[in-house]
Amino acid sequence: MRISKTTQDKLHDLLRAQSYVVRYERGSFHGGYCIVKEQRTIILNKFHPLESKINLLLDIIRQLEFDPALLSEEQQHLLASILKP
Repeated sequence: MRISKTTQDKLHDLLRAQSYVVRYERGSFHGGYCIVKEQRTIILNKFHPLESKINLLLDIIRQLEFDPALLSEEQQHLLASILKP
């Protein structure tokens, strides 16, 4: 997967289609992300490099369950490529 702002936006849109809120926050946390499942919120450290943010979003997407009915055809193809072993 290419490392670009467009890729990050596509991953963000994929999560938004599943009603997740992706927030980029600053803080002293060393971890890359935090998932608050009850609120369906994903928080990423905004000071991480773009490549790190994309890799973290990919890790999160691989851990979640998605409802394909809520995704566009393009998003379904993207999800399938992410979940390929």
